[in-house]
Amino acid sequence: MTELPKMMLKPHRNGYAFSLGRSSITTQYTAGMPRQRRSQVGAIHQLQATYKCRRSQYQYLMAFLRVYEAKPFLAYLLLDDINHQWYECRIVSDRIDVSALGDQIFTVSLSMVVKSKSVNTEADESLIAIYEMTDGQIDAFFNHLEKLVNEDLPDALGSLNA
Repeated sequence: MTELPKMMLKPHRNGYAFSLGRSSITTQYTAGMPRQRRSQVGAIHQLQATYKCRRSQYQYLMAFLRVYEAKPFLAYLLLDDINHQWYECRIVSDRIDVSALGDQIFTVSLSMVVKSKSVNTEADESLIAIYEMTDGQIDAFFNHLEKLVNEDLPDALGSLNA
């Protein structure tokens, strides 16, 4: 399998909006709770992205969009995790909106569909359990764990390694 090309620009915070796809179907009833079932694996997310570019970045972005039009590529995005990750994307805009501030700054807005990452339910269940155990202070939990492994354990084993 060939590696997908990577778009090397990150979207600007202004104009960045997304809708996470869901893998379930909900059937509403007139009375009582709705019925839900899993409908698919790997729902597609919708993303509205804005790129704020200097001249060289704008030239790169336009070339990238021409070469990879109607083809999948990777983009470094912030969607369903707290850290940026590489996601497989496709541009679905009929039009790409461009505005210029003089001849130095360009703003490009477009719509993309983004392939969701595979789900690790065991890791999600662990995160939920840690959040509940720490009353939402997850960082404190992991900071204690990091201190234990990186400071306390080497100090305790210091005389054994001599």
